[in-house]
Amino acid sequence: MPVIKAALRVQAISCGLAALLAAAPVSADPFSAAKSKATLTVTYTLTGGGTDRPESHEREVIWSVEDRYEIKAVMSAEAPMPYGGLHKADAAETANIQQRQAAAAAGAQNMQGMMEMAQAIMAKCGDDQACIQQETMKMSQQIDPNAPELQEAKKNIATASQSTGNRYQLFSPHQQTGTYKIAEKAHEAYFDAACSLRNQSPCAFDSTVTGAGALTDEAGQTSMQTNASAEIDTKDGNIILSLPIPGIAAAQKAVTSKSREVKTGTFDAPRRLSGSKLYDERISVSCGACRAASGTLTREVKDEFLGRPAKLVIDWKFARQ
Repeated sequence: MPVIKAALRVQAISCGLAALLAAAPVSADPFSAAKSKATLTVTYTLTGGGTDRPESHEREVIWSVEDRYEIKAVMSAEAPMPYGGLHKADAAETANIQQRQAAAAAGAQNMQGMMEMAQAIMAKCGDDQACIQQETMKMSQQIDPNAPELQEAKKNIATASQSTGNRYQLFSPHQQTGTYKIAEKAHEAYFDAACSLRNQSPCAFDSTVTGAGALTDEAGQTSMQTNASAEIDTKDGNIILSLPIPGIAAAQKAVTSKSREVKTGTFDAPRRLSGSKLYDERISVSCGACRAASGTLTREVKDEFLGRPAKLVIDWKFARQ
């Protein structure tokens, strides 16, 4: 949409001149300065547990999960825009875009004769600048500036260049850091002819997964590229944001058992808080001027420990300069 991009440049210049010439005081700028930072702080708390002991007595599983991830994602403010990237265009914006696109197409049609003359000059002169200048002067003498098609072209170009004014601001992904604490444990016994609920030793085993520290990326870096982003709508006073992927939590799994059939010892068991599809979800809330916003979400998921049902509580806070 080259016409719209050109219109945005014209609008930016006009806004700058208006600010310099204005004598009356103006209201506070609803936008953050371009390249200024915004932060999205998110805490993921995953809890679950219970006892699975069916009447059939075929198994007994007792487990608990208490995991916590804290992430601080930093984003960078882009220049204000008349149209949103995360927000969908409303009816008025859609009509405005369609009107400007139609005007741009009509303007190009109005200028078709001049375009054909310009193409003829390029075909005749090639890269000969002196030839191009001479032929262009001849062409200008043949054009009537008051011709109806040129006047109509001016109107269409003016319509295509009009803008509704800046309304949105995007905060693009930058860097994130985070910490975690993993605490999971389970007692499991799956009964067969050799063992039962009263005699679990031949088949029971206990496991724990623990870990705490800084979250990392695949390369082991604690400061990593974030996927979090946000966009504010200054007209309707709301924000749309996406949640950050925590990263990798290094954890150790310890397994103990009297059964010779169970592999015991200590093993790596990294956690990623994956499988919940949270990072495909966009959160939208009203927040007025949206200098700050916060919220809490609850999702039913499956844990990474036993694949059992768990509750994920997400507390988030957004703040911008």
